[in-house]
Amino acid sequence: MSEMIENKGRSGAPGYALGRLFVYERGSYRPPHIRIKDTDIELERFESAKEAAIESLKEASERTGKRAGAANAEIFKAQQMILLDEDYNVRIGVNIVSGHMNAEWAVSEASRYFYERFSGMRDEGVRAKAMDIKDVANRLIRILTGTEFVFDIKEPVILAASYLSPSELVQIDSEMIKALVLLEGSAYSHVVILAKTIGIPVVLGVDVCSGSNGHEAVIDGNTGQVFIDPDDGLKDRYRSLIDEEKVHSLKLRDYIGRDAVTKSGRKVSVYANISGISGADMALENGCEGIGLTRTEFMFLDRKTMPSEEEHFNAYKDIVLKCSGKRVVFRTLDLGADKGFGEIEENPALGRRAIRICLTNSEIFIPQLKGLLRAAVYGDVAILYPMITSVDEMRCIADLLNEADDELTRAGVMHDSVKQGIMIETPAAAMISDELAHMADFFSIGTNDLTQFSLAIDRQNKDLARFYNPYHEGVLKMIALTIENAHKAGIEVTICGELAADLSITKRLIDMGVDALSVSPASILQLKELICSLD
Repeated sequence: MSEMIENKGRSGAPGYALGRLFVYERGSYRPPHIRIKDTDIELERFESAKEAAIESLKEASERTGKRAGAANAEIFKAQQMILLDEDYNVRIGVNIVSGHMNAEWAVSEASRYFYERFSGMRDEGVRAKAMDIKDVANRLIRILTGTEFVFDIKEPVILAASYLSPSELVQIDSEMIKALVLLEGSAYSHVVILAKTIGIPVVLGVDVCSGSNGHEAVIDGNTGQVFIDPDDGLKDRYRSLIDEEKVHSLKLRDYIGRDAVTKSGRKVSVYANISGISGADMALENGCEGIGLTRTEFMFLDRKTMPSEEEHFNAYKDIVLKCSGKRVVFRTLDLGADKGFGEIEENPALGRRAIRICLTNSEIFIPQLKGLLRAAVYGDVAILYPMITSVDEMRCIADLLNEADDELTRAGVMHDSVKQGIMIETPAAAMISDELAHMADFFSIGTNDLTQFSLAIDRQNKDLARFYNPYHEGVLKMIALTIENAHKAGIEVTICGELAADLSITKRLIDMGVDALSVSPASILQLKELICSLD
């Protein structure tokens, strides 16, 4: 009997699995590098492959829509946008025409350039785009070379790979995958989000060698542990956990449509954090009371020009209509060099980002404000301003919002008033929350940045993970102070950072007086269950 091997990775998607490993190895395939003379032929080959890739992505989108809902089908629409991206196409074309590269080589080199550009970004959500670029490149090269991998899986397995693309995942019957173990990827990568939706546990950051193919394994998606050749005692323990999890999952469905009320009668609203319309379906399916945070960055990425007022309006209107009267909070542009937007800065987390970009570039901010005011005609819309540090910033925002309102009025365009919120995510904002409370309709505490700035620790720096403590008393005191000052002014407070979904601190946050918690759609039902169990 082989000795048990334990590997520690990171949690990608929660859950447990026990089964045999299927190790998927791509090998070190390198597309042919051929210097060509007839560039026209290679350009035609690339264009033909691109058209075929777009068609196959449309098919993948349809399959995914049927299996995992329309929200997850958006993954493949994002990849289609990469194939249509001007910068991407121009770089491939230049590689062919000026570099005399064959189409496969040209695609490989262009994709590597953009992959490295995005994978090196600090923001995990932006880094996830690098995996989309890799998937698109692999798809093009497979079409150009006439090679295609088919998964020969005959029984339910734990699938291990260096990385897996969403299109590869949807090739496989979900009943045949008990769990995923991936070396590369992030919790925000599309393949992990898709796996989470389907209900597949995921562990990241573990390299399973081919020698383990066919061996038994236990996967703990909650702790990020992978046990190869587990002993009988460990297998029995995880069989019990798997059975308990199945029963618990069915029980959680009882909380859909149910308010989160403690045993003492304290009501706490549970909202969802989403990134565009793709997350709204899952949020509603899990019984959210509204959208506490809509990240509008999806409007600004993957394009060469800023979105127009009309584009803002149409995108936000769709989300508002989808939510059928529930409150939808839209956070205005929250990008900077730390998220791949704008010029590279030496210290981007403290640089030109979020509201600072908006207040110094009204041509970016006013179209977004006008789009939101117009969308408010169709439902309950609120605007949330990120990275606020002063009363003066709020006065400037008020002037710009009035300007947007006046322009719409003069043009005779239908629009409506909106509630306005301030994100408390800097120590400065927390310390003057008594003043800011009189300039807003609500507060939303972003605990991720509040912790980072309070402790002077880059939360993306893995080497400093041991020093990063979201439970630091200094951070918790600022949260308590913010809630106290908000309530004195008669406004509500939502927490929308990672602490909102941290069940170990939920009771303390409620005891502080927080009015609402906004979390990822997958966390809604567990949070409701816990709140209802508290005294």
